[in-house]
Amino acid sequence: MRIGFSSSCAIGLAIALTLGGVSTVKAQQADSTHKKTTRTTKVKVKTTSSQRIPIKKESGGEVAPTPTVNQDSIAAAERARQDSIAAAAERARQDSMARVEQMRRDSIAAAERRRQDSLAAVERARADSIARADSIAAAERARISWMRKHGGWYFGVGAGASIPTGSITSGGFNSGGYSTGWNITVPIGYDFDKSILGFRLDGTFDQLNGKDFNSNFSAPNLDVWGLNLDARLRVPLGRTFSRFYVLGGGSWSDYRGYFTDFTNPNAPTNKSSQSRWGWNAGGGFNFNWGYMVGLFVESRYIWINADNQSGFPYNSSSWVPIVLGVTF
Repeated sequence: MRIGFSSSCAIGLAIALTLGGVSTVKAQQADSTHKKTTRTTKVKVKTTSSQRIPIKKESGGEVAPTPTVNQDSIAAAERARQDSIAAAAERARQDSMARVEQMRRDSIAAAERRRQDSLAAVERARADSIARADSIAAAERARISWMRKHGGWYFGVGAGASIPTGSITSGGFNSGGYSTGWNITVPIGYDFDKSILGFRLDGTFDQLNGKDFNSNFSAPNLDVWGLNLDARLRVPLGRTFSRFYVLGGGSWSDYRGYFTDFTNPNAPTNKSSQSRWGWNAGGGFNFNWGYMVGLFVESRYIWINADNQSGFPYNSSSWVPIVLGVTF
């Protein structure tokens, strides 16, 4: 019995091992066949599609899929992306800096152009101011020269006192002499342009008051008509038309109103006249508000050679008229 049971156990164990080996062989065969099929399928998939299809074992088991993306490729792509981002950022930074630098240079250039334009404008203004000042100064010099040396014709009229001097102021033969009277002067003249020289012709009338030589007689006044032809030299005064002047020349006078017959000393008769030559010299001042229009005041000494003829009781006569007048 014991031998028979032991034999039965041995036989059962041998059968079980045999069946286990057969199963293992079949499984290995099936797995080998599946792997070949999978590799064949992979080759076909590579030629037909980029998508991997998961494959299951025939026995119902699932095979783990192979990785679809290589980790190194992902890292390289990430590095490339990061490098591209960094390069783009650097280019943007460099471009921004270049634009800022260009703007700075443009601003400096614009400021420099404005500065140069401002300097040029100042220089032009200075040159224009100098030219204008020179022009004004030249015009002023020309105006002053013209004012000082402008010439032309003029005429006037004046009046004043006539003061006798010398021997005719004292008594002579049948004469008590003469005292201060009055004067009228009418000048006509011409001043040469751009010269201080001119000439003047005056028509004058002087009346000298006669002095009585006795208590029974009223002495007549002496009337003197005259002409004076003079050279005139002008002396300009500042930046005006006004001027001092001196003049002198020849004189002609006609005496009228003196008596020549003193048979009756209380009632003389036979009024007479005579004409004689002499000279004159003097000066004056023109206060002008135009080149010929203005006031004048002057005085001169007039001397006439009477020569004691035609009953005039004096060998010479002289007087000093003081005249205030206007010219045109």
